[in-house]
Amino acid sequence: MDERTRRKILDVLRVLSESERALGGTRIAQALALAGRDMSQRTIRYYLGLTDTEGLTEQVGRRGRRLTELGRQELETAYVADKVGFVAARADALVYGMDFKIRQGRGKVVVNLSVLHETDLPRAKAVMRRVFEAGYSLGDRLLIGRPGQKVGLFQPGPQEVVVATVCSVAINGALLAEGVPMTNRFGGLLQIQDHKPVRFTQIINYDGTTLDPLEIFIKGQMTSVSRAVAEGEGVIGASFREIPAPAAEEVRRQVPRLERAGLGGILLVGRPGQPLLEVPVPPGRVGMVVRGGLNPLAAVEEEGIATSNRAFGQLFPFEELKHYSEVLAD
Repeated sequence: MDERTRRKILDVLRVLSESERALGGTRIAQALALAGRDMSQRTIRYYLGLTDTEGLTEQVGRRGRRLTELGRQELETAYVADKVGFVAARADALVYGMDFKIRQGRGKVVVNLSVLHETDLPRAKAVMRRVFEAGYSLGDRLLIGRPGQKVGLFQPGPQEVVVATVCSVAINGALLAEGVPMTNRFGGLLQIQDHKPVRFTQIINYDGTTLDPLEIFIKGQMTSVSRAVAEGEGVIGASFREIPAPAAEEVRRQVPRLERAGLGGILLVGRPGQPLLEVPVPPGRVGMVVRGGLNPLAAVEEEGIATSNRAFGQLFPFEELKHYSEVLAD
């Protein structure tokens, strides 16, 4: 298969990955046209025949095709150099799709999806509960999907469970609805002393990576969330944002409202043009530090429990998430 054909097939797979339902040739052609990639339905049907043969897609009756897990893996690993900055673009797209309202505490938010073996769940629940109780999570809600139980678009395999936690970019979407635009600068490791943030020890810019920074830090065993919970000293996942200086007071007003809604996670809001935790901020901007949504899973991984994490997993109704005291009860 030549490179031009493979890239066109990846365009088709990408459309399928972004849909909640199976799609036929007409719908795929329309979606590609909106993205500036014209392709005839006949060509699309030909490519779908190839992807069916390779196991990347599967027929769903008369409704069309859907992406298989193998197809999703192919989409994630192909042409990796093209995907530098993909994390930032995906985060922005998901934030745009949010309709969460702080006052009502309802609407779609961005969630992370983490998979672990069902036999590890009792231990993992105890670890995650301690992280939530200590206030190192993003918000106080989550959801656990059992084997075969679909969580949004994701369905865990046999003997697998999926944990949906609120992603830190949900803060972006909630504040955008209040008129506050936000820029994601980087994700990093935040040093904690006496349960207070001190400085970032490692950072990865969102526009220079193909993976979420906290996913990298978790698998690199670079966090010490459990130690921060137990002793007040450690390293947790966090991210750095910038907002326009005139919006700073509005953000400060919204912090307690976000916490009451179950979406607390803003650690610090800086001053115009002033460094925050040793991070320089340009004039006319204000720095902001937000807790990482995957911190509970980082603590699970620290305990030797294998996890597979996907930040910015999907949009999910906030009202279907439950308080951690209910979900993580013994």
